[in-house]
Amino acid sequence: MELEQAIERARNNEDVKKLTDYFLCSCHACITDIKKDIAEWTLFFYNPKKKLMIDCFVNDKFVTVGEETPPISAIEKPDFNELKINVNDALQTARKNFKKNTASIIITLHQKDNFLWTISIIAPDMTATIFDIDAKTGEIIKEKETSLIRKM
Repeated sequence: MELEQAIERARNNEDVKKLTDYFLCSCHACITDIKKDIAEWTLFFYNPKKKLMIDCFVNDKFVTVGEETPPISAIEKPDFNELKINVNDALQTARKNFKKNTASIIITLHQKDNFLWTISIIAPDMTATIFDIDAKTGEIIKEKETSLIRKM
């Protein structure tokens, strides 16, 4: 499922329409293989007045709205009009720079200093390579590898 399709499905959902004063702040998906399509997106909406977030799970069959929760950190409103690089382009950029097999791929679109795709690729050897890719230019802003075993 393309991100734009997930956002449209959510915006047409009656429960999402009831979320007044919320804006879409980030998007998240997981896949096991870079060649597979994304089956489900988690969209995060933020209410700056209440300082609360709501997650919304979107797949081909359902749109499910979760509970309000406080965010981990401050939320900036991203400008989705600045999104020039789609998820497939961001995945391909990361894949060109990652030579191992994959166990899991975590995809996040969010606003930090820049509007970013963060692609975290977990290899079977339990290392994670994290790519921050500018959502406007497709440029890799940061690449970092870390051992998940050492983090435990």
